[in-house]
Order: sequence, then structure tokens, then C-alpha cells
Amino acid sequence: MIYPVTSRGNSRVKLAVSLKKSSHCRKRNRYLMEGPRFIGDHLARGGSVDFIAIKENLTARSLAVAKLADSRDIPVIQVSDHIYKDISSTDTPQGITAVCPVPEYSLGDLFAGKTVLALDGVADPGNAGTAIRSAAAFGCSGVVFLKGSAYPWNPKVTRSSAGLNSAIPVVEAESLTLLKKEHPEYSFLGASSTGSPASEVFSITKKPVCVVVGSEARGLSEVTRMELTGLVSIPMASAVESLNAGVSGSILLYLLWKNQEPARE
Repeated sequence: MIYPVTSRGNSRVKLAVSLKKSSHCRKRNRYLMEGPRFIGDHLARGGSVDFIAIKENLTARSLAVAKLADSRDIPVIQVSDHIYKDISSTDTPQGITAVCPVPEYSLGDLFAGKTVLALDGVADPGNAGTAIRSAAAFGCSGVVFLKGSAYPWNPKVTRSSAGLNSAIPVVEAESLTLLKKEHPEYSFLGASSTGSPASEVFSITKKPVCVVVGSEARGLSEVTRMELTGLVSIPMASAVESLNAGVSGSILLYLLWKNQEPARE
């Protein structure tokens, strides 16, 4: 059953509106996922949803996802377009938003023998979301957000990751020091223009790899550099000085994934 809600004072409406801010996501351990495709995929994966908010005059696709949620006993509330604009974090709302619990994983869930991606001060939500999406595409066991990076379940990160921040393990960590201490079986390779060509390094690396990517503005922090096993670079045309963090991480993960292709077969 879809429940009509007419008041902005409704507890579910107030919760959904508050989750547009990362600070409230942290406090309530909840986050927003918007759009019928992302929510539909999340439900298909068996993802957890507290409730769904929809606006009036839905598209057929959004209505189908809302009905799917209702069939699984997930509460669905319908609000006016005006109230829904308060809930949505996009300029062009698609009319359906899910409030979901933040997935809980430990570093041990990530460092289990497969490739791990670590983001070092990647504060731009678009780059962070792109990195998560690529990590899922290229077989990573998870993504670590180091100090100074965006909040992994910020609405913009969720959109940029296509909702995949709920599909693979994502955790936050203070620094690379703890990761390296607890997982000496890994090589920690940082992205840098001064590094050795990534393809060459990946072809001879015997250990599982944690790829570490810094911010576009500052690169890898000095604290992180001190903990790295080595540096890897992406050969580029001389006219191009650097790539953004999302693209850099994606290319490195692809190169590593291709290098491991025989092992996957």
C-alpha cells in the first residue's frame, strides 16, 4: 500500500530531507538513493531500504519500482511535488527516492586477496563516485576513503557511483598506516606522474594490490607517500599534465584487471 503524506512535519519526510547533508547521514547512519534505475538495481541485489518517497504523477518506471518495494513490505509514502522537491537532491527530480541504511563493512572484508582502491583526500563527490563505479566494474573487493575524502554516501557520490556504493564494500579509514600494518600481504601502489609505467609494474607484481589515488589538486599526501610500496604512472601525451582522480583511478584499475585476466579464467 502506498501511503499519502501531506505534511512536511511527517517524521519520514523530515528524515529524508535531513539526509541531503552528509553530517546527518553520519548521525543517522542512513543515506539517500534517487531514481528508478539505481533503486531498482539496489532492490534486485537484495539491498536494504527503510522506506521510499515518491511524488505525484510518476513515470511508469518509477511507479513499477515503487510497487516492487511495496510488494516486499517496504513502506512507500507519496508526497506533493512541492514536498518532494525538499527531499530530492537533484535539479531534475525523477520522482522516487529511497532512504537506505549505510552498509557496514570492516577493512578485513576488503583486504581479502583481490584488488582494493584507496582514495587519499579525493574530496570531489563526482570523482569519488566514479572511482567506486570503476572499482565495481573491474573486480575490486572494495574502496577505502582515507582522511580528507568525500563522504562515501553523500547524495552526489551515490549518483556518480550509479548507486554502487551499496554494491561493493566501502569503508572509511584515517590513514594508509593502519592498512599497511594490518595487511602486509598487499602492495600499496600510488598514482603519480613520477612513478614507473603502471603496465610494467602490474605485470611483475606478485602480491595483491591496493591502488592509491590522490586528489587532482594536491595529489598524494606526504603521509600517504611515506607508506607506499611504490609509485605508478599512466603514460600520456606531453600536452596533458594530469588526469582527474576518477579517471586516473579508473585507468589504473582497468590496467591491473587486464593484467590479471589469465588468473580470472
